[in-house]
Amino acid sequence: MTAPVSPSPAAETPAPLPSGFATPAGYQPGTKPSSPAPSGTPTPQPDNRKGIEGVWEVAIQRAEKTEYTHFTLKQDGSTLSGSYSDHKGVKYPLAGTVDGQAIRLLVSMPDGTTILLEGRLDGTTDMIGMMTTAKEQVPFTAGYRPKEKWIENVNPSPGGVGLPSGGGIGGGGGGGYPPRR
Repeated sequence: MTAPVSPSPAAETPAPLPSGFATPAGYQPGTKPSSPAPSGTPTPQPDNRKGIEGVWEVAIQRAEKTEYTHFTLKQDGSTLSGSYSDHKGVKYPLAGTVDGQAIRLLVSMPDGTTILLEGRLDGTTDMIGMMTTAKEQVPFTAGYRPKEKWIENVNPSPGGVGLPSGGGIGGGGGGGYPPRR
């Protein structure tokens, strides 16, 4: 069995600083400088969304088909306002409330009738409930859809944009760039 090796006195003596360098404030000779504790996850970008406001895609589930509509919500405390867009894209004003996970929206139609959407939130991105009109009561689901940058939806075609036959760059037929030969 070997005896433990103790560090040499030279290992405990800090190296002298070159001229022109200063010791950081609070530094004690023989101690290691502190470093920030490593973080397990990166810091997420701040969410500018307030509560449940934003654009929601709504799926109204009828026996024969599912109809997709949208509503845009603005939130001020527990009060909601915004617009409801039907499946044709026509917008109608809405008002409502949110109380914990319970949500209630009332859409005003031009003929004086209303559409009532009552449901429960699942976090701040999903909801499920019932839609009631003068003619029917059917289930609906809705999902929050954040706005995307238009550039993220651009899908460039391979080889560039095609040109009519014979109009290719470089005199080649069939169009596109680079010219096909």
